[in-house]
Amino acid sequence: MPRGGTVVVVKRINNNAVLCVDSAGHQVVALGRGLAQATLGSELDLDLVDHTFYDVEPRYVELMRDLDLAYLEVSAQIIDMARSMLTYGLSPNIEVALADHIQFAVQRMREHIYLSTPLSYDLQQNYPLEYKIAQWALTRIDHLFEVTLPRNEIAGIAMCIINGAYSSAGAVSSDSAETQDRLLEDITRIVEETMGTAVDREGFGFARFATHVQYLIRRVATGDAIASENSGMYALAATDNPQASTCVEAIAALLMSTYQQELTDEEKLYLILHINRICSHPSANEG
Repeated sequence: MPRGGTVVVVKRINNNAVLCVDSAGHQVVALGRGLAQATLGSELDLDLVDHTFYDVEPRYVELMRDLDLAYLEVSAQIIDMARSMLTYGLSPNIEVALADHIQFAVQRMREHIYLSTPLSYDLQQNYPLEYKIAQWALTRIDHLFEVTLPRNEIAGIAMCIINGAYSSAGAVSSDSAETQDRLLEDITRIVEETMGTAVDREGFGFARFATHVQYLIRRVATGDAIASENSGMYALAATDNPQASTCVEAIAALLMSTYQQELTDEEKLYLILHINRICSHPSANEG
């Protein structure tokens, strides 16, 4: 619930989420069914609020526009559990990032698109608590959405949690973080130049794209590549999306020159999907 008592609605995000300011002057995202009727400039009925998120970055607030309430709710449940069990803090953006990850995974499953994610023994050994939380999360997701996600999705969820603590836990040196930030910007410019589009770095499409690219860079930097089991699917996707494929090959060359690590066809397929998402969404290029 809000920290500052009453809250005033300042922006409608979607039918189930609004951006507010509490009585202490802090911005807070309120989530709940029935918020579509909330009036801008008026006090919000707190009885309608199921979850509140403080300090969410603007681009993640915009990302919420594209997320169904059910995914945000289950993500909030998972992160509530994670925060109660973990000894370190988590990013205020993590509920939104995880909700987007879950929604994308469920959509892929329903569309019969099967992509591998790393199911690493090292991950389970090095992050046993995060892995245990992710196991519970997978069971919860399967039950709520009536799907059966592959067990290797446990690793994907665990990595979302681990990366949610990335900056606060000081997981990388400042030099490494600077390199990764530069690579993200370089990769974004490659997308803009190859695809002929301007990417709004404050938009919700960029938030999900940046999250995926950051995960990719970290995997490549540590040599933890996704196993390639979809070479045939990548070949088809590359044929159907020649411009995006050219873009992906340029990104692969950049990462190879930086880390001397090749991208697998699996990782290239993921990139094609994410490039198409950021370039095809009507709000991706709007301010």
